[in-house]
Amino acid sequence: MVIFTIIVSSFYSMKTFKWIVLLVMPLLLFSSCFKIILKLYGVKQPRVENEASVRKKTHRFGLDTTNVVTVNTKDFLRHFKDYRLPDASLFDSAGNYIEYRSNDTACNAGLFGVIPELNKTSVYNKTGKTTLQTEWNKYRGLRGQTLSNLPAADFYVFIYYTVWLGKLNKDHVKIWEDLATQNKQCKIKVIKVNLDIQAWWDKAERDRIIKAMEKKKK
Repeated sequence: MVIFTIIVSSFYSMKTFKWIVLLVMPLLLFSSCFKIILKLYGVKQPRVENEASVRKKTHRFGLDTTNVVTVNTKDFLRHFKDYRLPDASLFDSAGNYIEYRSNDTACNAGLFGVIPELNKTSVYNKTGKTTLQTEWNKYRGLRGQTLSNLPAADFYVFIYYTVWLGKLNKDHVKIWEDLATQNKQCKIKVIKVNLDIQAWWDKAERDRIIKAMEKKKK
């Protein structure tokens, strides 16, 4: 169910007729839409990933592999509860959280328009939900190491992704990253938060999470 929710929520951002046809026609012809969606987007079962595998698979989707971080088991579960995937959070230079969604049920499609328009003069919706430093303190390197301080930037975009999401990384994460790079109105720092199961986690905790995810799929 977790995977199904992630995939369905991501479809709301599709705008082209091509994808509508590719999605609707198979659903009309076959009864198991779940398997079709997974196959179409190259979504696979989550696996335990390490530094080498995360970098290799992230690079495969044309993504920058120098700005990837991970989370511990506690925050891994929190992210899966609170976020759609792929998704992102925005912060300004003062560390304020910026809410880009118009409401709690809005999908991540708004990012495609928000990121190119980020600038230093506009006024943004700062909700106080969290802060840049609070979020940054939760992240670790690909081997579980503590991270150094973030470099100065006008805005920070944290993109939450997994390698097992397949083509959704190209259709969402890659585009968001490129839009941030192409924005010449301000300096945007992109950090990709990898939410795959990590090899550096404590084995007992990792096994507990894997077992919990398997139960959700039944």
